[in-house]
Amino acid sequence: MNQSIFEAKIQKSTRPVVVEFWAPWCGPCKVMTPYLKSAEQEFSGQVDLWRINADENPELLRSLGVMGIPTMIGYYNGQQVARKTGAMTSENVSGFFSAVKNNQPFSKNLTWAERLVRIIPALIFFWAGATNGISYWMIAIGAAFLFSAFYDRCPIYKVVSLQIKSWMKKRQVAEK
Repeated sequence: MNQSIFEAKIQKSTRPVVVEFWAPWCGPCKVMTPYLKSAEQEFSGQVDLWRINADENPELLRSLGVMGIPTMIGYYNGQQVARKTGAMTSENVSGFFSAVKNNQPFSKNLTWAERLVRIIPALIFFWAGATNGISYWMIAIGAAFLFSAFYDRCPIYKVVSLQIKSWMKKRQVAEK
């Protein structure tokens, strides 16, 4: 499938569309398959799922700027509204479909393992910043790591990030 055929199909679609780029050899793609099937059933008649084999359509991936798989791109009224590269949990796949259905940006929810990977360095930086004389840089880096572990639960971050994404989207449309 080339870009012009793809864009024509997207424009003709009467429902929001989630496009997943995958490959048969891709482990994370295989992990996500049952999650995608479940979300496809959950959003049946509301959001369409198109699965495109990356090995069979390299020119389409290049034209859309897809650099890795699995990549999911959400379209609403023919316009891209969400994009995520990498494996996601069942909850995040469902959240992606919901975001596309409602024409909203997608925000991934972190798992506890991902949070822990961010909390541990935060504690190390806090400890290093406090033990050998106060180092405000180390404490600030620790605070940044700690914030990255919980940003998806911060209501202020959600509001501000949605406003910024909305502003960027309007700016991109105006530039076209």
